[in-house]
Amino acid sequence: MHEMSFEELADDPEGFRSDIERFFTHFAQWKSPQVIFGKAWRPRCDVYESDRSYHVVVELAGVSEDSVEVLLQGRTLVIRGERPSLHASRYQRVHMMEIDFGRFERALELPLPVDEDRTTATYRQGFLIVELPKISREKGRDIRIVQT
Repeated sequence: MHEMSFEELADDPEGFRSDIERFFTHFAQWKSPQVIFGKAWRPRCDVYESDRSYHVVVELAGVSEDSVEVLLQGRTLVIRGERPSLHASRYQRVHMMEIDFGRFERALELPLPVDEDRTTATYRQGFLIVELPKISREKGRDIRIVQT
């Protein structure tokens, strides 16, 4: 491939502009294959808070419940797993590819500690719902200062 010098680009600005426009028109449709780059994709999620708990909803359409792992480590909630590819290599060309597949992982830092023993996770219609009850703070008590 021949590298173009600045002078060559300046001589044909319309051709250069056309090449750049064509690149960016198709750039948004490209996906880096997970197998080659090995990066996990991040599923979309919503985090809500009520008086008593945090609620995390993760969108995992096409992921089997058995392939999802939910870990709570201190204040960090980690959700990981894998979504299999639905499109085998039977196609000759890909015109658009917006659905992520392969390994995924999402780590969320919670603002306050939660009760690990009462945390629950349910999987319903492609959504993982994690309820993380807040640790109830007992009322403070007066501390007597002792004179020494």
